[in-house]
Amino acid sequence: MADDTENARELDFISAAAILESGVKDKKLKLPERFYELLDMNKEAFVFATTDGMPEAHGRAGRDSAGRILGILKATMKNTKQLTDEQELYLKRVFTQLEEGGIPKQTAKETLKALDELKKEIMNPLKVLAVLQTHIPERFLAGHYAERHPQSFGKREVILSLYLTGK
Repeated sequence: MADDTENARELDFISAAAILESGVKDKKLKLPERFYELLDMNKEAFVFATTDGMPEAHGRAGRDSAGRILGILKATMKNTKQLTDEQELYLKRVFTQLEEGGIPKQTAKETLKALDELKKEIMNPLKVLAVLQTHIPERFLAGHYAERHPQSFGKREVILSLYLTGK
């Protein structure tokens, strides 16, 4: 979602659908000149968020952000004595979503950056948990109908564009 005050930011499908919802009485307005500039910002952000980094010489295994976070989570999950059952469940849900590709690439990248900033405290499961809870929204961990009922395979892409007037 792009606007005049900041760069384009990523939304999950459910949030975008809620914003784009309109009623029968909503009037159609003329698009402003800036619409296509904002649309281009969104397209650029979409490409950035869905494109992997440069391929590694040894393949992707464990090299991308999600793979590196999975490694940190595996180590963290071996030391969960300080955590509540609810916190352990949260870690397992994050782990599952990362394995299945359910966390957007840009979110994983930003989360990994924050985890790297922990340095020596990376072995503290409470610190790791705090970073994950700060950077990975709960909505990314919720199961969605599309995940439980896959109907097709292959590349799927949804691009929604709408100019919001603020009314």
